[in-house]
Amino acid sequence: MRQIIIFLLMFFTALILHNTAKAQPNLNVSANLAVLHQQHSGYHFTTLPFTSADGQRHYRVYIAIPDQKAPANGFPVFYALDGNAVLDFLTPANMQTLATQAQPPVLVLLGYATAKRFDVQARAYDYTIAPADDNTDPLDSSRINGGADLFLDLIQNQIMPAVQQIVPVNINAQTLWGHSYGGLMVLHTLCTRPDLFQHYIAADPSVWLHGDLLQQEVAAVLKRKNTLSTRSLWLLNSRHKVDKIPKNPQVAARISIRNELIARQGSLRKKLVDELQQHADLAIRQDYFPNENHGSMFGKSLQLALFDPINRQ
Repeated sequence: MRQIIIFLLMFFTALILHNTAKAQPNLNVSANLAVLHQQHSGYHFTTLPFTSADGQRHYRVYIAIPDQKAPANGFPVFYALDGNAVLDFLTPANMQTLATQAQPPVLVLLGYATAKRFDVQARAYDYTIAPADDNTDPLDSSRINGGADLFLDLIQNQIMPAVQQIVPVNINAQTLWGHSYGGLMVLHTLCTRPDLFQHYIAADPSVWLHGDLLQQEVAAVLKRKNTLSTRSLWLLNSRHKVDKIPKNPQVAARISIRNELIARQGSLRKKLVDELQQHADLAIRQDYFPNENHGSMFGKSLQLALFDPINRQ
């Protein structure tokens, strides 16, 4: 009996630690680039470098191309933000599964020229909007926000044309996926450049960042009466909250601030969706995951959006 009790204690301790780790992923972990060098059944990779207009941020765009002949209208395309971290979730096995789809997508992973999974300074700038009078990141004063439109210029004017030169793509079947700040970027793109993609997938989007800026963009869309026909928006939201605060004081401070801001996120997200639903021609889907937290929603949403055939666009 004593051995059983000890085993159960060890099991639940490990489970708690696992969930805590999922909630607060280490942003300094190295990227796992193994999939780029492994043999795949059905895909091959190529990598392209890019640099921001101001020369301050450097990118690596990882492109996974199906080995089969392209359809007459080109391959669908799945663009993913935080491309370095996305590589962690790609294996020869699930790439092979993806290749068996009737129309496997080209994967365009928008990463950074770093050995780490995340370039926290660059993504905090590239994926966010900010008021003109204060572009300081509320979670970390060493980070600057507000570069989303410049990054969209890079995607639209350089990255997309480069992808289209390498592989035939269906420009009417393109998806943008992002998590957290990346999810905010997805919604900003939908509101400001809806013609860039047809399908928008936002996991735990940081709609709380800088107050109601995103709601103002939605209001502008409604005022202009832009058509969003043939567009779809899929919101994936975590529900589980891990209350254990790490010992690292800087990380703990960010988590405390974020928890305070996220406390308002539910109402902000509902208001945003309610306003977007005034567009009768925009297909909106929302899913909630009570057993997932903010950190684990990265992999969960990617799995559902990319590898689950039921959810594939």
